[in-house]
Amino acid sequence: MINAYDWLKTAVIRRRINQPDVEVYIISYPKCGRTWLRLLIGKAICDQYGLPEEQMIDTYGITAVPGVRRTHFSHDFSSLKAGFPYNRLPSDKSEYADSKVIFITRNIKDVLVSSYFQATKRIGKFQGDISEFIRSERYGARKIVAFYNLWHANQNVPQAFMRLRYEEMHADPEAVLKQVLQFMELQNFDDDLVRAAVEFSRFENMKKLEAKGFFQDDKMQPGQKSDAESFKVRKGVVGGYREYLSAADIAYVNGVVGEMGCPFAEVEIGD
Repeated sequence: MINAYDWLKTAVIRRRINQPDVEVYIISYPKCGRTWLRLLIGKAICDQYGLPEEQMIDTYGITAVPGVRRTHFSHDFSSLKAGFPYNRLPSDKSEYADSKVIFITRNIKDVLVSSYFQATKRIGKFQGDISEFIRSERYGARKIVAFYNLWHANQNVPQAFMRLRYEEMHADPEAVLKQVLQFMELQNFDDDLVRAAVEFSRFENMKKLEAKGFFQDDKMQPGQKSDAESFKVRKGVVGGYREYLSAADIAYVNGVVGEMGCPFAEVEIGD
C-alpha cells in the first residue's frame, strides 16, 4: 500500500510525465536501453521529416508532426530519482487503456549494474557498494522484478502492447527499428533511412556525441568526462554484469527471480 507521502509523489510525477495527447508510450525500467531507442527513432523521424538533428531526443516534440502518433518515453514510477520501494509501485495501469505501449526489458543483472553507476556517479542517489545496491528495496533486484511483473500482468490494458528485449536490439537493430516504427504506425521509412539511423546510433558515436555536448541536454551529459562509468551511454553490452557482480551477488539475483517469478526474465536463471 502506498502511504500519503508516496501518493503525493506519484500524483506529481504522473502530471509531469504523462500527457493527455500521447498515443504511444515507450516504457522501461531505467537503464534498459531507452536512450538508444530514443536516438534510433529520433534520427529516423528527423531524417524523414527534415527536422534538426539536435531535436532528436525530444520524442514528444518531434512526434507532433502531422500524421505521426504522439509518443512519449516514461519510466512509469520506476525512476531511480523517485526511488519508490518495490512494494509501493503503482499497480493501476488504466491510464494507458487508450494508448499503445512498447515495453522494453533487459537482463536484470545488466540493468542492476548500469543502474548502480547511474545512481552513484550521475544522480547521487545511493551510497554503498554494488552488493548493497542490488539488495536495496528501492533500487535492487526486487524492484526490477516487481516492475516487470506489474507490466506482465497489465499487458492487456493498453490498446496494443509490444514487448521489446534489449538483447534483440543488439542482435538486429535494423529489424527492431522497423518493428517499432510499424507499431507506431509510421509509414514510408525505407531501408536506407533505417540503416542511417542505426549507424548514427551506434554506441561509439553516441559516446562521442555525449562527450562533446551535442544533445544540449543535461540528462545527456557525462558526470565526469574522465570517468567512463559516469557517462549516460556507458557500455551497452550484453552480459557485462559478470565484470561487476560476485558469485554471491549473481546467486542472490537468481534467487529473487526464482522466488518472485518473472515471465519477462525467462532466461535469467543460469544465463
